[in-house]
Amino acid sequence: MEHDVVREARRERKAPKQERTITEAPESKAAPKRRVVTRKPALPEHAVFLVPGLLGFENFASFGYFADRVVAALRTGLEQAWGQPVPVVALPIQPTASLRERQRRLVRALADRLHALEHEYQPLSVHLIGHSTGGVDCNLLTHDAPLGAASWDEVDPRARALRARIRTVVSIGSPHQGACITRDPVVRLLQHRDLRAVPDFVKLFGSFLGSSARDVELGDFLFSAGREAVKSVAFLRSVLSRWELIDDLQPSRLGAAATQLPQVRRRSFVTVAGRPRPGSSTVQPPDAFFRALSERAAGWTNGSAEEGPALQASVARLRQALAESADELLIKAQATELPAEIDAGHNDGVVNAARQLIDPSDRDELAGIVVADHFDVVGYYDRRMWTADADGHERPTQVLSGLLHSGSGFRDAEFFELYRRVANTIAASDVA
Repeated sequence: MEHDVVREARRERKAPKQERTITEAPESKAAPKRRVVTRKPALPEHAVFLVPGLLGFENFASFGYFADRVVAALRTGLEQAWGQPVPVVALPIQPTASLRERQRRLVRALADRLHALEHEYQPLSVHLIGHSTGGVDCNLLTHDAPLGAASWDEVDPRARALRARIRTVVSIGSPHQGACITRDPVVRLLQHRDLRAVPDFVKLFGSFLGSSARDVELGDFLFSAGREAVKSVAFLRSVLSRWELIDDLQPSRLGAAATQLPQVRRRSFVTVAGRPRPGSSTVQPPDAFFRALSERAAGWTNGSAEEGPALQASVARLRQALAESADELLIKAQATELPAEIDAGHNDGVVNAARQLIDPSDRDELAGIVVADHFDVVGYYDRRMWTADADGHERPTQVLSGLLHSGSGFRDAEFFELYRRVANTIAASDVA
């Protein structure tokens, strides 16, 4: 388990010294001369970058891929640990493009933003947090050789210096060993325009519309997307025109690499949907859309659930972790429960849980098992809101919020615990 941010960082690492300027206060007849001490704020030594998944946008209409609360939670934990400002910056990346193209775009975006920060401050250590395919992108950036090129210099002249700055890679719900949903007929329809899957798509989309009818954030999203129609259409065109990424995330994919940057701490948070405990009235059961999507993501119907050279070892690693270290690793609402035993098909609605490990033989990699759906962990989850009735009386009301509604009971307590642990992981890389 990673060190606690506040306790360990204060004990093992001193905060950077702050310069003091001493000035003489104006002297008056009524008051004696006195000294005023002003402190210059500490300069940052670290920067955290957030890398999005499949859709790749930094902001779409009025919505960010990572909710604002993600940045706030990370900055709070890290600035408390290090006693200095910690920039947390979201990055864009090419949506649905191949891993090779996403790698090139990530290097360019990361180098540009890092240059801008260092122009304002000083050389910074880099910490990467990737959600979904963004975690795969981050890990690939630490590999000895890039995808589709002989050297990193061919990808970008700044890549070598950039990679030397990387200290931490944190993956959340990332398909390091591919995802079974890439074999689903609906996905093949989007990729190859296979019209045989149209009935499946219509049925799944219909259940999505029914499940999302009362979603408060989806309504706001559609309104803002309509207000920025030109940008929205351009983004949707880029998404629908290319799906090379699907081929790169086949369930036969192997997550581990032969050679990686030795200075990088790699940690993975595995996400898996739970279910309400029998008799629980505080957590709603999963809706029809999530049940259908999770069944498709499991891989049993298309025969890919147990495919892959490291899959069985990864399942065994998760089972062992839950049996031996559940109290330390598990982030879960009290009103929910996990299946009796994790298998190859269990998922968060999009990515199989066991496929979210890079290397199951690395006992330090698994940083947490989060009972949540795929989008809960980027800040879009069901929550309580205060609403007023016709008489003006306010009361807390449970509202639907987020793309998926899995019945996992993921709320504020679990969200902030997750990002407290992510901050712990990053801070520990500087004191280890």
